[in-house]
Amino acid sequence: MKRAGHLFLRSEESVESIFLLVFCQIAMSLFFDKRFGLYFIFSTFVKLIKKRINMEFRIKGCIGALMMGCVFAACEDDTDKGGPDVDQPKEATYLLYMVGQNDLKQYLNANISDMKIGYGKSDINANVLVYADISSVPTLYLIGKDNSGKVQQTTVKTYPDQYSVDPEVMKEVINDVFTLYPAERKGVAFSSHANGSLYTPNTVRKRAFGDEESGYSMNITDIREALEGCPYMDVIMFDACLMANMETAYELKDRAHYFLAAPNSIPAEGFPYDKALPHLLKMDAAGLARAAQAYMKHFQNNDVEWDDFVSISVSDLSQMNALALYMDSLFQDEAVQNHLMKVDRDDLQMFETGFQLYDYGEWVDSIGLSSPYVPKIRTILDEAVVYKEHSDYSSVNDYTAMPEIPIKDGAFSGLSTYVPPRVSQLLQPGYDMLMMRFFTSLKWYRDAGFWRVPLYNIFEQDAEE
Repeated sequence: MKRAGHLFLRSEESVESIFLLVFCQIAMSLFFDKRFGLYFIFSTFVKLIKKRINMEFRIKGCIGALMMGCVFAACEDDTDKGGPDVDQPKEATYLLYMVGQNDLKQYLNANISDMKIGYGKSDINANVLVYADISSVPTLYLIGKDNSGKVQQTTVKTYPDQYSVDPEVMKEVINDVFTLYPAERKGVAFSSHANGSLYTPNTVRKRAFGDEESGYSMNITDIREALEGCPYMDVIMFDACLMANMETAYELKDRAHYFLAAPNSIPAEGFPYDKALPHLLKMDAAGLARAAQAYMKHFQNNDVEWDDFVSISVSDLSQMNALALYMDSLFQDEAVQNHLMKVDRDDLQMFETGFQLYDYGEWVDSIGLSSPYVPKIRTILDEAVVYKEHSDYSSVNDYTAMPEIPIKDGAFSGLSTYVPPRVSQLLQPGYDMLMMRFFTSLKWYRDAGFWRVPLYNIFEQDAEE
């Protein structure tokens, strides 16, 4: 006797009985052996048709109902064997926001291909999206998996030709993504050129991130403003140069839990998403640390000499308020305020030729004298930077008078900061004067107590005038 059972019917039985027994058979076949049960359902009805010709039309109706059940059973079988259910709630949504109408276009296209490879390796059921402004038609893509587990790239939406470094545009795109593709964990990465927290006049407003053919870019305060209208993120990442700095971290402290970026330049190739994405999708400290390790390993082992300058850090932004509090306490000391004017930034660890960004931890040590707040700042900084790694050099190039910038022992805290020159240079018209005016607009300037220091607050007054 087979486990699904046989149907033994007599021709004298009513159509209603037949109908009931048939659907009992369907239920049994779905519970036990679908294909075995379907065989006996069909064979039974063939016999019934032969015996009960006078019930032809009513039996046809039963057969029609049965066929619907058979189709349902067959579809159920294919779905069960087809892989992940695309309608299941997603664990994470990750958006890579690319601004690439510039010389990075070919690398960003390669990054999209690497994203597909990386998602194919991941066991996390996620929404992976790419906003690619690399042509006159900015496009939002979804990288997903079909029921067989095959990775697919589909177009979700196209946008009119627009400035992707405009805060309103950024806000619209990010909200499109997290409205259409909700998930428990959320992350956004920004990919383009960048110059950290530094000021530049070539902007939609002002500048830190992004570089379009138009020359327009974006200030970190504008990025923060755009994100204020968006969901809170588990991680904000920059696949862009020089963005792991205190000023940027503090501006974004209320918009995400973790912050992944490099304090120095990132090679044009960008993040190795084929290796890093499975870790990025976890969006916790351990996963982000492994993603950072994948970045370091990729460039240290790729046999390209000028790529040997990589560094990276992962920061817990929930620690930023404590850092600001201790910095404010430090700056209440008049001796520290006066000593700031004597610090020579040329003695500090620099991260890139031509950019006035220096190691934040070493700078704190250099200004603090014997203040009890310096060790407190260093302790919180060590807790905030949950992962950091660097190679031997912060910068390697073949086109400047300083082709290599080695990283000194003990001079890599994971975050950089803007350091002004000495007063004699600072008061001369030029870039640093513009930068100091801009610095006074940052949250870090206000909350960390820089406003107490004459070296800084004279530029706040100047900016107001």
